[in-house]
Amino acid sequence: MRACLAPLIVLALATPVAAQSTLDRLETVAVAMNGMMNEALIAEIPALEGRMPAPEWDAPMRAAYTCMHDAYVAEVGPGPVADMVTRMEQELATLTPEDLLNGGAAVENPEGISDDQALEIVGTCRLMDVFMERMAASGAIEMMMQQQQ
Repeated sequence: MRACLAPLIVLALATPVAAQSTLDRLETVAVAMNGMMNEALIAEIPALEGRMPAPEWDAPMRAAYTCMHDAYVAEVGPGPVADMVTRMEQELATLTPEDLLNGGAAVENPEGISDDQALEIVGTCRLMDVFMERMAASGAIEMMMQQQQ
């Protein structure tokens, strides 16, 4: 499965990759992609300026991503999950906000996790629910709906 992830800007890592946990690395990539996605959506819908949720993880987002990470590790072990994050880091190096809007930020599941398993894990961990709740709370969903009218 090619799981679309939200956007971010490539940031220099303050700590060498080897010294960071896989979850820390996942957060760095996810925050960068979330920021990129915000940038791309604002470019398409300027009225979203100031209405997009912060790209940084809040407690519910951290809980959802931690749940997903831990479920992946429980299924296949830490190696395939670390490999997935490495692929995400590599993709981030060339990713643009426009790529994200066009579905260009897709990363394969960790080896050993099927599409159905990934969807079940993401659903159980409420990752998409948290994204949507944040978009609703910030007013972004309402503004996007108004722009479609």
